[in-house]
Amino acid sequence: MNLDKLKIFHTVATTLNFTRAAENLHLTQPGISKHVRALEDQYGTPLFDRLGKRVVLTQAGEILYKATASAFTLLDEAKSRIDDLQTFTGGRLAIGGSITIATYLLPKILMQFRKAAPGVELAVETAFSRKIVDKVLDNSLELGFVGHCHPDASLKIHLFMKERMVLVAPPDHPWVLEERKVSLKEMAGEMFLLSKQGSGTWQFVSNITSQADVTLENIMELGSSEGVKQGVLAGLGVAILARHVVAGELAGDMLREVPLQCGSMERDLYLVHHKDRYLSRAAQLFMSLCGLKNLI
Repeated sequence: MNLDKLKIFHTVATTLNFTRAAENLHLTQPGISKHVRALEDQYGTPLFDRLGKRVVLTQAGEILYKATASAFTLLDEAKSRIDDLQTFTGGRLAIGGSITIATYLLPKILMQFRKAAPGVELAVETAFSRKIVDKVLDNSLELGFVGHCHPDASLKIHLFMKERMVLVAPPDHPWVLEERKVSLKEMAGEMFLLSKQGSGTWQFVSNITSQADVTLENIMELGSSEGVKQGVLAGLGVAILARHVVAGELAGDMLREVPLQCGSMERDLYLVHHKDRYLSRAAQLFMSLCGLKNLI
């Protein structure tokens, strides 16, 4: 279907005057008539009745006119909505984050984004890293922030930030009072608090203990990093957590950091998106607020 022919027909049907339609479209009247006749040939029926100097729509013309009116209204609305996307006065951005990232790191960036693009609707999902990656892959989420991610040919993976992990204990714990470094083997017999299996923190602890051939014998799973922190505060045991999770408690001496004889105590956090998906300007803005520029 030729959109130009439909636009010509729609203008004639609106004005019911070939001369005025030609003036509105900056075309010649013979040219207008030629396009209308071609459209009538295509449909196999007259679209206008010429009653002397008057032009009226046939029944077929009325049907087509209602259709073109709806179509051009929708196209105009689409243009307006696309313009809104370009100026951040409309549209929607769906992102996801692992539980720790969404709880402790994203709120500040979300606030910056809201100031920069107040008209964009934000939808934020919180889940374990694997689920966030799955939702990015099935296009439910445009951006995902995760603590661990296996390589996938359909993903683009960017380093979001490096996160420092710390071993924490209550202030009256013997390790704190002894003021010394603790080995991973010493952790084996201690009550160790962990977030649920599948979380980024759980994966980090699993990695460093397996590398050192250490098996944690006494484990209590408390669901999330926040639950683990509250468990340590209550004196249930010790834990390894991201430093930003316990920053306030360390500053207030409610928890103490215990030096750990270990390799790197940093883990990488990632931003992921589908490699074949066009990233909206809102998504590109969000990435820039994360310090990720010129990566698309």
